[in-house]
Amino acid sequence: MKRTILFIVLVTSAISGFAASRYGEPELPGWLTFMGFVMMVWGILEIILFFKVWGMTNDVKALKKDHFYESAFNTNAGLATYLRRNLVLGNKEIVKRTLLKNFIDNVVHAYGNMPTGGYEKDQNGIDQWVSYEEKNLEQSIRPYVDHLQKQFDKIDEELPAYIQRMQTFSDYYSLFVKEDLTIEDDTNSKNS
Repeated sequence: MKRTILFIVLVTSAISGFAASRYGEPELPGWLTFMGFVMMVWGILEIILFFKVWGMTNDVKALKKDHFYESAFNTNAGLATYLRRNLVLGNKEIVKRTLLKNFIDNVVHAYGNMPTGGYEKDQNGIDQWVSYEEKNLEQSIRPYVDHLQKQFDKIDEELPAYIQRMQTFSDYYSLFVKEDLTIEDDTNSKNS
């Protein structure tokens, strides 16, 4: 309906632009008048579109805050407020998922900040470049697991067993990064 009315207004103005002047006044050519109206309508629609897109960015921010906490919270206070709000609303699953994501991000960040190699003296006293990748994998992640355990205790939930058993970065990477992860059912292994 709006399009029809807009079309009628534009056509009427264009037709009147093609009419000859009755009083001998110089008049703009009809096509120029028509294009002027088209450009005015175009400009108004562009302004409307700008504000619509601006409004949609706020919607995206709200979605990110609800589903991807790591990009929505810059401080621990913001994360804590989000967790408490969801606890009050009874959204324990969101709180658990957020705590687990936070644990994963912290472990990955800690591993990424470890040195990848360095110079060490060999038995002859000569400096040799040594890769620390294997050494880093054997570093303990118990402080992260213990912190997560405390957070799960606060919300009266049980920490998943596969995380409780983690001791080193190697345990973490064998669970979360390994590409050949398969879960076998006890009934399948007994039948084999």
